[in-house]
Amino acid sequence: MARTHSLEQRLIGYAALILFIVLTLCILLVITWELDWFASISIMLPVVAVSLFAVVKSYKLTLDVIERFGTQLDALANNESNSWHLAQYQSGRVANLKKDFTKLSDKIAQSKRHYMQTEEFVFEFAGMLDLPIVILDPHGQVYFTNKAFLNTLTAPNVEGLSSADLGLVYSDGSWQIEKESRFKRRFIVSAQTFWRSGRNYELLTLFSIEQQLRANEQDIWQRLIRVLNHEVRNSLTPIYSMSQSLQTMKQQGQITPSPDLAQDMLQVIEKRAQHLLDFVNSYSAFAKLPTPNKQQINSEQVNLRLQAIFPELVIHSSQPVNFTADLGQLEQALINLIKNAFEAGGNTPPTLNWQQHNDGVVIELTDSGTGIANPDNLFVPFYSTKAQGAGIGLVISRELIRNQAGQLQLLANPHDRGTQVIICLPI
Repeated sequence: MARTHSLEQRLIGYAALILFIVLTLCILLVITWELDWFASISIMLPVVAVSLFAVVKSYKLTLDVIERFGTQLDALANNESNSWHLAQYQSGRVANLKKDFTKLSDKIAQSKRHYMQTEEFVFEFAGMLDLPIVILDPHGQVYFTNKAFLNTLTAPNVEGLSSADLGLVYSDGSWQIEKESRFKRRFIVSAQTFWRSGRNYELLTLFSIEQQLRANEQDIWQRLIRVLNHEVRNSLTPIYSMSQSLQTMKQQGQITPSPDLAQDMLQVIEKRAQHLLDFVNSYSAFAKLPTPNKQQINSEQVNLRLQAIFPELVIHSSQPVNFTADLGQLEQALINLIKNAFEAGGNTPPTLNWQQHNDGVVIELTDSGTGIANPDNLFVPFYSTKAQGAGIGLVISRELIRNQAGQLQLLANPHDRGTQVIICLPI
């Protein structure tokens, strides 16, 4: 196995060899010249002393240069590249080291600028994404969040909070959200570790479980409605057409004009077919919601239209609330919900309340009616507690709100009997 030596050991070894050679030459010179001991010491002592001084001085000078260059590298590591600790050497190899060091310093500075620009771009890009993103420092403290992440929290202020404060915990090799957390909805957490300034940071991306469930639910119902629309329409259209043709023929005398059972049956067929066609058309609207045409509107525009349709509606709005939405779709959803509120009965008319928060607009509709009879089936298409209900109004209203990136909730009235509808829309 090869022996390892330090630079100091090698320098001391070479110095010892030089002194040994000098001492040997002095002894040979004394023997050759046959000098006495006084003359021998007079010759050998100065030669050995000067040689020893030169060797020691060279050793210290070499180590001093190495120490200074090490200090220079430490300065470079600490972003101090303006000073040069070997300035007394104006020429030679050490002076050339300054040129090499300057090139290295410039290259490191350029790489650092490139890294900072890339990092700045990544942070700006993450800030523009609608996907909730949070970055945790090595101590688990919140280092960065984008606006989408803040919108998922019940309280948007995260300054000085840790992952545990938010309800984020690392368990069994993955990040999870506790049941008691600051998040408004349920999420799946995807984590990625990256290296920054010599330390590990955690980048956490939140994927909404509810959004995926909503998308799947909406897709299933839309497929079902398309099938119903296709099958029922194909069956009813010819029946409706034939019943009209038979009645026309009878009116023209091609069939006996006297009242008979056939005529009554044809009229029944026509009415029921028309009713079923209208029924299918109403459900088709659920599967064909158009893309929202969002524009800057305010609550006063909505209030004026609603007050004209529902004069008894009580509206509370201290000041106009400005936000971005599709006025037509929002108005349609509110009309459906207000109509339900009036139909629910109650001693007092429903009330509509507007509130503006930092991250959005909250619309509260409260009635004092009979309340929610079966909350599990509220948003199930075709289900209705009304005798003549089609079971599609609440579903369409919810989809109209979701179509604008909003949320719709139905809760029991916390202050009295009845129901409270809460609509949250982004600004």
